[in-house]
Amino acid sequence: MADDLYGRVAGLLQGMTHDQLSEEPQRVAGLVVPSEKGLSRRQRIEQALANLTQKQLARLALKFGADRGDIPLDEAGRKVLEANDPPISHITRRDLARVFGDDLAGERGTVEIVGRYFVLSTPIEDLLGSSGQSLRDQIDRHMDQNPGDWSVEHLFSEIGAFDCSNARFGALLEEAVHPLSRSGDDQAGIVVALNKILARDGYELVQESELSGHPIFGFRPVVRGVGGRPKNLIFASRGPKSEIGFADAINNDIVILSGEESCLVYDRPIGASGLLWSELVTWWGEITPGADAAKLGARLQESLASDAERKLFATYFKAYRSTLGEALPALLPQVYLHYDPAVVKTLRRRLPLPRQRMDFLILLPSRQRIVIEVDGKHHFSENDLPSLKVYANMVSADRELRLAGYEVYRFGANELVGDSAEARITDFFDKLFHLYRIRQ
Repeated sequence: MADDLYGRVAGLLQGMTHDQLSEEPQRVAGLVVPSEKGLSRRQRIEQALANLTQKQLARLALKFGADRGDIPLDEAGRKVLEANDPPISHITRRDLARVFGDDLAGERGTVEIVGRYFVLSTPIEDLLGSSGQSLRDQIDRHMDQNPGDWSVEHLFSEIGAFDCSNARFGALLEEAVHPLSRSGDDQAGIVVALNKILARDGYELVQESELSGHPIFGFRPVVRGVGGRPKNLIFASRGPKSEIGFADAINNDIVILSGEESCLVYDRPIGASGLLWSELVTWWGEITPGADAAKLGARLQESLASDAERKLFATYFKAYRSTLGEALPALLPQVYLHYDPAVVKTLRRRLPLPRQRMDFLILLPSRQRIVIEVDGKHHFSENDLPSLKVYANMVSADRELRLAGYEVYRFGANELVGDSAEARITDFFDKLFHLYRIRQ
């Protein structure tokens, strides 16, 4: 698989002229191809690819595949990236095909949705011995013009859906249950039936958005999100805890009573797609005339309490702002989880709420909430002495968060400083984004 991927990427580059090698790989995939005089195209390509890991090579394949509509190249990259993922077995794929019977596309054409993800130009010989027609022609004939000639199980066999990558197979299922294909009870019933089978291998179809009131489903590994919808985010705290109240308790509209300069409050609706950096920047620009992304970043950095936190925050944007673009999730620092508008010390028989603030929070699609904590010595000590009580309070609060559906990841502060810090941070986020299918 690795040699095949290298050969495909190298072969694509070999088809470019010297001038194209100097521009196109960098434009499409951020790959710089050396341009020293006297080097042949082959030598330039070998030098450009020499130190890439298999995952880096696979990401190149995805970018080139998307740019050129090269399905085999895209597929080769996806299989490398999915090497450690739970497979969707042939049996599961067969049983999913049987749920559809002989109708994969519903209100749409089968060729229309299958042709987006599979090569249909290959000539085949059908059951009647008719040869010379492409697979596209045969699908059109046996599924769109004459429904019932082919079952979806037979279709899967012809297009290679039993052996393709999980991502490609999942994308095909997404198309099959899209509102343009199915709606109402038909859509709801088939999603339930598919999820019952997908669960055996650890996958599911989950509503991610809507189209004119109709749910749009996304394919993903089974993960457990947080119940409810985020209504207010109080974050970027950089001073004394602000006092808050409700301008409208029915609508859950917050008003800052004092200390407004100490924090930010994002009170716009956050849907099933989570919160993106681009959405946060738009909000910031509207409430702070003349402000831009750079000024928002500077304001957020003011709330960071240590060099380790600043390193994580800076590396996140350095590594992913350009590669993920509009798909970049917002990384929110110093977010209040528990918030008592009253001053706790004025209350009798009342202890402060635990884990009042999280170092970082990311809101991902499908109600996934990622908490990142950077642990300094105060997480384990009291008055500079090791404290089992402090440690116990911390792990107890972690348990409560996880039981509520949050995912909690901890870094020791010493992990986030020094020469290896950036590599450690990007390795973490690479794996996190792969797990939750965050892609450009």
